[in-house]
Amino acid sequence: MAIWYRVHHDKNEKNVFSGDGGLYVAGRWSFKGTKAIYCSQSIALATLEWLCHNGLSVSEFDYFRYSIEVPENLIIKPSKLKLPKEWNFTPATDEARIFATKEFISVGKFLGMIVPSVMVPEENNLIINPLHPKFNNIASSIKRLGFFKAPTR
Repeated sequence: MAIWYRVHHDKNEKNVFSGDGGLYVAGRWSFKGTKAIYCSQSIALATLEWLCHNGLSVSEFDYFRYSIEVPENLIIKPSKLKLPKEWNFTPATDEARIFATKEFISVGKFLGMIVPSVMVPEENNLIINPLHPKFNNIASSIKRLGFFKAPTR
């Protein structure tokens, strides 16, 4: 079992791990209209990723921290050499989305795919497919780890 982390402003675990955000906006590894849950290998990386997408104001931000356990046999980790050469471009290109769709989402065999973080390439993120048949089995492992609110004057 591998533990992965997610940071979110919502206190409702079902919303945080629904993947519904992908229905409205594309992710680096998923097209708009595709349910996807992005997690990180540490709380620190999850926080950094969340702040990069939600603004870097440290004076008035707050978030909940979550963990989820995913069996390693349900995760695929493509070699960095196999990733499209534009996987880390900003803004994200369709090349990474096409790769993830072809190698992970449309295959349906794996619940998650490990990819390097653009922010810290030596560390990893996990994209979870919440439509995978085994997702409900791991949803019971979701834990809210706490709430962070930046101190104010």
